[in-house]
Amino acid sequence: MDISRHLAWGEVKEHKRIYGIIIVVISLTMTSFMLENAYLNYMMQVVNDTTKIITADVIIANSDYTIRDLYGTGCELRNAGEIADRIERELPGYETSIRVTAQGTYGIGAAGEGADACSIQGIDPLDDSISDIRSKIVEGRFFKEDDPILRGHTPFYIKIRGPGSLPDFTYGTGQRLLKNEKPYPIIVGATAAKLHPSLIKVGKTLDLTISMSGRETSYAGITVKIIGLYESGTPTLDAIVWFMHVDSLREIKGYGNITGRDWYIPGVGTFRGFNPIEIDRKRGDVVLVKAPEPFYQLDPIGYSEEVKKKICSIVPNLKVFSWHDFLVYIAGSMQDVVTLMVWGSMAVTLFLCGATIKYVMDSIILRKTREIGSLKAFGARDRLIFKIFLYQGLFIGIIAGVVGIIVSVIVMNLVSWYGLSMEFIAGTQLDIGFIVNWITILVALLLPIILSVLAAAFPAKKAAGLSPVEALRKGELSL
Repeated sequence: MDISRHLAWGEVKEHKRIYGIIIVVISLTMTSFMLENAYLNYMMQVVNDTTKIITADVIIANSDYTIRDLYGTGCELRNAGEIADRIERELPGYETSIRVTAQGTYGIGAAGEGADACSIQGIDPLDDSISDIRSKIVEGRFFKEDDPILRGHTPFYIKIRGPGSLPDFTYGTGQRLLKNEKPYPIIVGATAAKLHPSLIKVGKTLDLTISMSGRETSYAGITVKIIGLYESGTPTLDAIVWFMHVDSLREIKGYGNITGRDWYIPGVGTFRGFNPIEIDRKRGDVVLVKAPEPFYQLDPIGYSEEVKKKICSIVPNLKVFSWHDFLVYIAGSMQDVVTLMVWGSMAVTLFLCGATIKYVMDSIILRKTREIGSLKAFGARDRLIFKIFLYQGLFIGIIAGVVGIIVSVIVMNLVSWYGLSMEFIAGTQLDIGFIVNWITILVALLLPIILSVLAAAFPAKKAAGLSPVEALRKGELSL
């Protein structure tokens, strides 16, 4: 072992009580960092499985869009296809998807069942990398190519204009009118099936009344067949959000070329017979954007805002919401406050530990001045003296980092074994879990080392700068 490391380790052992306290404080701080960051990584996985189903990283909508509209029927976004193409062209690595949305009501008239509502998201099964519903199916199946997605052979499109302020009602999907028509396939949350077991189950046919526009009182009656149940990890979301093929919703909302002849009956409404609708896949209500995964996940909220700013610079006249905006809307900002408090307390604790290390080493140098003078009198160079105290800081940092990692791993395993949970969105239960990545471990190890070495560098430089005569004289005076 190098003489400077040997002498440094001897100093650590000689003052093991005070150094031990410092090591414990720093290691507990690193334990807090590890637990907070591992929990934050776990929460990001929950966000990816829940909130990002609706928003991806960001969602682009009309300028009059509100965040509440994410749960309802969106107004058509003009040039949705052009916007999606522009994002992918100007931001390499970014993925986009055009989505059509609607809000539905079901259970009306069913014996023993009250009316309930759902938010219908139209997704493209061939480009489902953003929502990834396929991997969350727990019963039934995902969409297939031979599913009756488009039913353009429906011969009637009946629009009954309500008198006064009553809404218009579009009745043209064969609901109770043409029994031979095949219903639209739909995927429903497993929580909705638990809430309404007599209405919602795989293979069940269901009547839905859905809104046709986010800014007009126009509704349509459709028939759907439940082909699968999914679970995202958040029961509240699973109870509300359902998924249809995006082309099905395009047909229902008339996003395409509808041809045919109209028959108008005064006081009743308009009847239209039309040929199969030619849907326009460039039309939609919102554009979802998925950004490349960041190199590290130490600040996912900051990265979310960075992505949002990039998108806003490309579409400055449109509304852009991030997954974090949506999460704050549905769950509040308590998670952000707790994160800031933990990081703030960690910063203060680490600063105090650094100040303590400097103070302790200053005290040791004052007491060891005579010994430093003796070493220099026998030919020890400034570099040797400097390294002795620098190695003390290095040893403290390494021990503190390793102990902090070990303690945090033990705590994570105990929590996972015991199975703790917390109240989450709308009173739902969420298990407390942890996901540790290599960057978290690396930071937890390097941060205390850097802190301790920096704190030791100033006293070490001071000790190395003492002349032999001055050190011996001060040492004698201190005796």
